[in-house]
Amino acid sequence: MLSFEAAGALLDGYMEELPEEIFADLNGGVNLLPEEKRDGEGDYIMGLYHHDSMGRYVELFYGSFQALYGDADDETVAEELKKTLHHELTHHLENKAGDRTLEHWDEEQKLLREQGEPLEAGSVLFVDGDGALSAEAAVLLRERLPEIPCAGAALDAVTAETLEQYDAALCMTLDQAEALAERFPEEDDRILCLGEKDILPPLKKARRQLRREIAYLAEELRA
Repeated sequence: MLSFEAAGALLDGYMEELPEEIFADLNGGVNLLPEEKRDGEGDYIMGLYHHDSMGRYVELFYGSFQALYGDADDETVAEELKKTLHHELTHHLENKAGDRTLEHWDEEQKLLREQGEPLEAGSVLFVDGDGALSAEAAVLLRERLPEIPCAGAALDAVTAETLEQYDAALCMTLDQAEALAERFPEEDDRILCLGEKDILPPLKKARRQLRREIAYLAEELRA
């Protein structure tokens, strides 16, 4: 994981790459803060754009990156840091122009997640191509809900007997879910994708998405 100082140096470099006009009226600048931040649902907030009595400024929360990417390589953290910076600067540009398109999209996505039908399952089998991501998913779910029986399996290793042991089989990709449902059509209603987007290896790059999806899953199972 990048140190706080290294992350700050990267941010400085990313900002130097951008046209000066982007930072017009951003009087409070871009600030990397050491702490983590969470929203009301407990999800980590990576960055925020503010337009208030203090002016216009961006905050990025190093502690949130550390919590989510503590095991990731520096390249992955740097990529996510850059994405977050660009995201918050987009808020700044849209705020200045009176265009809240990005904010509306953010709100709609959150609402869709909240309104989605919760998964009802007392046990979960995670499935992926070689078993690595599914094993990681099982570990992450046990950390949040140790009372829920769960396991990971490679797609080719799943049998009818395996599926019968679990209430739901959550695959990492749509292709995996379709392949599993084709093999076991009688279990089709219990074979789903873990996330809305495919979760693909390598593990280090998939870990952030995996943690986010497991957090959503844990909330659904609690409900």
